[in-house]
Amino acid sequence: MNASKFTCMMFVIVQTLCNSIKNYYNISYKEAMSLLYHSKLYNALEDEKTKMWYYSNYDLFRMFLEEMETGKYSTSEVQHG
Repeated sequence: MNASKFTCMMFVIVQTLCNSIKNYYNISYKEAMSLLYHSKLYNALEDEKTKMWYYSNYDLFRMFLEEMETGKYSTSEVQHG
């Protein structure tokens, strides 16, 4: 995938995740962005080689919540089908 396509995809993923985080925690969008940008999940999302962008928004949000609760996330409970 070329860099511009990856950047566009990341923009959509981040926007959707931040909205989910904002609504879940009842915080501002800016606070949600800060939580996401300081997460291990975001670091993995930024690296195109991890293919984390391939997961659904639902799965990415579940992984984010898991990381907030435990300090790490897993891909083992990802919904398939």
